[in-house]
Amino acid sequence: MRLAIRKQTFVVSYGGTRTRSLGFLAIAAMLAIAPRAAVGEQVTATPVQTGEVLRLIEPHGQADLEKMDQRVYLAAQNLARYLRTLVHPWHEDAALLLLTDSRSGEHHIRPNTGAVHGFCFLCRFGPYDESVVGVARSRLLSETVIPMIRYLIATHVTGTRPTSDKRSWGDAWQSAHWAQQLGCGAWYVWDELPEDVRSGVRRIVAHEADRIARSTPPHQIQLDTKAEENAWNSRILSVALLLLPNDSRRSDWEVAFPKWAMSSFLRPADEQSQAMVDGQTVAAQFTGANIYDDFTLENHNIVHPDYMTCFSLSLAAELEYALSGRRPPECLRHNVAGIYENLKWFILPDGGFVYPNGQDWQLFRNADWTVKSLMMAGFLRDPNAWSLACPCLETLERMQARSQSGTVYAPDETFFASTQTDLLSSLATSWLVLKLADRIERAPRDRVGVRRLESGKIILRRTGSAIHTFSWGPKVMAQCVPYRLDRMVSPDQLNGIGQVVLANQQKALPIRLRDVKVTSGEDWFQAELTVDHGEHVRAELLFASNQDGSFTMREKLIALTDVTTTRIATGQIGILNNPGWVYERGRRTVAIDGREEDVPALSGKTLSAEGTRELAIDGVLRIRGARPLRVRYVGAAKPSRSRATDLLYVNYVDGERSWRTGETVSEYEAVVCVEASR
Repeated sequence: MRLAIRKQTFVVSYGGTRTRSLGFLAIAAMLAIAPRAAVGEQVTATPVQTGEVLRLIEPHGQADLEKMDQRVYLAAQNLARYLRTLVHPWHEDAALLLLTDSRSGEHHIRPNTGAVHGFCFLCRFGPYDESVVGVARSRLLSETVIPMIRYLIATHVTGTRPTSDKRSWGDAWQSAHWAQQLGCGAWYVWDELPEDVRSGVRRIVAHEADRIARSTPPHQIQLDTKAEENAWNSRILSVALLLLPNDSRRSDWEVAFPKWAMSSFLRPADEQSQAMVDGQTVAAQFTGANIYDDFTLENHNIVHPDYMTCFSLSLAAELEYALSGRRPPECLRHNVAGIYENLKWFILPDGGFVYPNGQDWQLFRNADWTVKSLMMAGFLRDPNAWSLACPCLETLERMQARSQSGTVYAPDETFFASTQTDLLSSLATSWLVLKLADRIERAPRDRVGVRRLESGKIILRRTGSAIHTFSWGPKVMAQCVPYRLDRMVSPDQLNGIGQVVLANQQKALPIRLRDVKVTSGEDWFQAELTVDHGEHVRAELLFASNQDGSFTMREKLIALTDVTTTRIATGQIGILNNPGWVYERGRRTVAIDGREEDVPALSGKTLSAEGTRELAIDGVLRIRGARPLRVRYVGAAKPSRSRATDLLYVNYVDGERSWRTGETVSEYEAVVCVEASR
């Protein structure tokens, strides 16, 4: 008996959007790919045939966006105008374009894939204005995007040519991330791509997805979490399902995707958790922890707020599900709310973070955090997220307004090759998140009080005028940071501690925490600790966040051996003094017992005073000594880590001095206050 199946046309809707399909077999294939919809939810069946991708549905959210989508889109167009000026022909083949030197590593591939993702977004979505970008949309695609994609296809390990360093890119620790940027961007403009470009992109995506699907998600809590790597590796599997839905390897990718996404932010407590995620207990899906039970994580051997935002790498897959009419898996949100709650305690009025363990990346990354809060507002409907995204975007706009070129970051504000292109990519994601939102909750509540993160060994107190921090883990630091647009205090990793240098030595003695006791209440905390400077000098320290909003720093230095010092510089406070940052003046006014002096940014100017009772920085940060202080203010002569940090010491003993074992070297007690904003 012969069974004849007649080709028919079906229309299935999701969220009110009508999509035309090619037949019931195509619908069946689509529904087999999609996770089961919630009760009463309509799901679109998009056309799926051999050689076809999942069809993209126009975003059609109904939320009141207060014109934020327009602001984000304009920022993306301006930044694209700048990035286009960097695109140039490959010297080995003028038909292929790139915006870096031709090499195979992260700093030469990631900027190109990030730019491609952002350019493709502009080619496909939104109220494009060629007078802003500088080229017609069709020309951006044909003259910039397609030649850039062809370069990336040719030089991947699946291609035919190496980069100019004689190596191909791919099969690297981060190459799945680059490939998913490329693949996702290509999906946006798939119908406009030549067949050879489609085939090449698919080949790259499938190759990198196979590599991840065959691997086991790693895990590590201390020193360097694997959360970020697992999150970006999960995305290549999601993109593979977009571009190759009928591939024979699809089932492998479907199994691997939630495993990698889930693994990114598992806590030790999850090993026993019976909570259900995607129809299974969390315990059954446990592959090893990457974050602490208090939702902090370590990277670069510090508790790092920047990396706590990396939930956006996997959460962004919700876009791919929504734009293809599928219900996203629950694993994408696992533990994200807890991580974001911590970030609310770190946030400053300009959209940046306070850094209790220091910041080894560039400091002024405010613009980068826009997309993180918009995801929390759009996907998880966090009532605080909208209000936290707003200052990030405002800071971005202020940064971009400094130059007519469209660039956001000034040359001395970043040292990372893909900073600008990653931002273009995240602006694309931000706009799509906004345009998909049906409802945005707006019930902001500023965090005030004490948050103690026991696993991360950090305690913070938010007073309304300042954030007091103390950390006793990978880095021992104490800070009083003004809660203002001008944060003033630089997160130098010696804040609160400082340094001791011996005679005939260049380097400061290493610091070792010997003992610590941290006590706290609802509106105060106190840390008593013992720190050794090498084997020669012991510091008995106290840092206290007082109920009246002030911050106490107290130290007694004792010689552990007969020793000669050449410099004692303790009670350190790093002071930001940048020439071009949008919330700084390019100088600081230092008042010592009422006598004011200006310290221009990057001047290297030094001020010293003995017997000081009171000093103030810009009339905002005020420091009073319980006894006379020996003060030194050392202006930075050049930026370090993309910021200029002047150093203020409230206890400075200069020149060679000898001390006997058990002798008190120095003592100080200072109370730091932040003037209320006017």
